[in-house]
Amino acid sequence: MIANWVENTEAGYLVSPALVWGMALALSVLAGAWAWYRWQEQRVKKDDQKLERSVREQADTFRYLMEAAHEGIVVVQNRRLVYLNPRMCEMTGYTEAELKALPTFLPLIAPEVREVMLANHLRRLAGNASPRRYESLFVKKDGTRYPIELSGVAIVWQGEPATLNMVTDISVRKEAEHKLQYLAHHDSLTGLPNRFLLHERLKQAILLAHRTGQPLAVMYMDLNGFKKVNDTYGHEVGDVLLQQVAGRICSLLRDSDTLARMGGDEFVILLPRITQSQDVQQATERIRAAMAPLFRINDHVLHCNFSLGVAHYPRDGTTAQALLRQADSEMYADKHRYYQR
Repeated sequence: MIANWVENTEAGYLVSPALVWGMALALSVLAGAWAWYRWQEQRVKKDDQKLERSVREQADTFRYLMEAAHEGIVVVQNRRLVYLNPRMCEMTGYTEAELKALPTFLPLIAPEVREVMLANHLRRLAGNASPRRYESLFVKKDGTRYPIELSGVAIVWQGEPATLNMVTDISVRKEAEHKLQYLAHHDSLTGLPNRFLLHERLKQAILLAHRTGQPLAVMYMDLNGFKKVNDTYGHEVGDVLLQQVAGRICSLLRDSDTLARMGGDEFVILLPRITQSQDVQQATERIRAAMAPLFRINDHVLHCNFSLGVAHYPRDGTTAQALLRQADSEMYADKHRYYQR
């Protein structure tokens, strides 16, 4: 028993070796736990810093993307604009404060399409089927109207339902489409409707004449000796002559009439809604009177003769092809008489 104790002469008491080892073990465990805790604390701190840095970088990236986007980006909540990017201000002409102060987004939309856009917005909020992308018409602060393409989705913004919308100004695209459509339907030299557009208008005029019982007339016109003008004075003079001929005839026509260039020196005049039998004769006389004066092109003075053939609906045909064919035949008969003089 006495051998199990160690005498401590300096302190005046005896210490059990088991107790010493137990205390040492406990201290070691505590030290290890403290070291593990500190390691975990540092790791969590680093993870938090890494997460915070990642969130900050993502927020910076999102903000950069929003500010640099070519499209207008806007969050609509309770019909008001609660978030928007700088491009939205550029497109609309409003400042950010002015846009957020609007009681509703409707002033940005052309009146005739407001009902449709509001219905799409409400359907999207309700989770019902609505177009994800569609075209519409916006109005700037100064009243300028411009076409847009809008795509939107329902989101939750600060705990409340909203819609995230991307708005693209498509004015340039629409202008390009309009130019392409114009070129597809008009003669590049004179700006007159071309063969394709004439056929479309003639078909519509025939349908209207069939419903109303009101006749129409088609005139086929060809310039006499035009090739000689090109050969003598050059194609540039010939082109100007065609333009001047088109200008003279256009000045005689009603808004409902059509003058088209079929190609080369051939023109067709569509006269819908003929009310009297004398209307076509009077139109022919006006054309001959307008073409009688000399044409002055650069240093040249030209006299332009022409041949003209007329076809009447429904007497000479009830289809566009039949009327054009008959008018063309009458025109060649008139040309034959001209050269037989």
